[in-house]
Amino acid sequence: MKTLQKISALFFIGACTCAINAQSQKITVSEDAFIQGGETSGTAFGQSTPKNLRIFNSKSDNKYSRTTYLKFTLPKKIENLKAVELNINLKVYKSDEDPKAMFNLQIYAVENDTWNEATITWNDTLELGSLVGEIEVPQSLDDKNQNLKIKLNAEEISKLVDGKKDREITLALLNSNFNKIGGMAASKEQSDKNASFLLID
Repeated sequence: MKTLQKISALFFIGACTCAINAQSQKITVSEDAFIQGGETSGTAFGQSTPKNLRIFNSKSDNKYSRTTYLKFTLPKKIENLKAVELNINLKVYKSDEDPKAMFNLQIYAVENDTWNEATITWNDTLELGSLVGEIEVPQSLDDKNQNLKIKLNAEEISKLVDGKKDREITLALLNSNFNKIGGMAASKEQSDKNASFLLID
C-alpha cells in the first residue's frame, strides 16, 4: 500500500491533476509550526526565529529530531471531500555523501486541533492518525525550494471534520525513514506567497 502511495504522490509533483479542477477551493494554512527534540524539547518555534518549518529524523528524540504541524480551517459547506491536494514549498538539503538520496516525507492526519503555533513544543507531540500521503523528494541541488503538489487521502481527511462546529484539520509532516537527509519548508510567517495550502474538491 505504501508503495502505491509513493507512486501516486510522485505523480502529483508538477501540474495539477484532473482531480483538482478550476472549481477547487484554496485553503491557506492558518497555523504552522515545527517541534524539536533534545534539549529544545520545551521550546516553541512556531512564531520565532527561525521562521521556517523543519522536518528531520522525526522518530528519534534528539535535538535534530523535527516534526511539522499544519492546521487548516475548511468552509462550513464542505462535508465530504472528493479530492485533497497539499501544496508545500520545500527545500531538501544536499548530501555530499549521497547526492542521489531521496528525502522521505510522510503526511499523517491528526485528530487534535487544540494546539497553538505560538506554544506547541516537542513535549506536546500530537498523536498521529492515518497516513494520508507519502512522497520521496530529490535533493535541492540548486539550493532552491521545490513547489510540491501532493495528493492526500480525501476519505481519511474528511473524517477529521466533525459537523459544522469543528472545521479545523491538522496534518503532521514527518521524516520517519531517516537517511541523513532533511527538509525545510516556508512558514506563513516567513512568506505569505510560499505558505502551505490545500486545494480541495
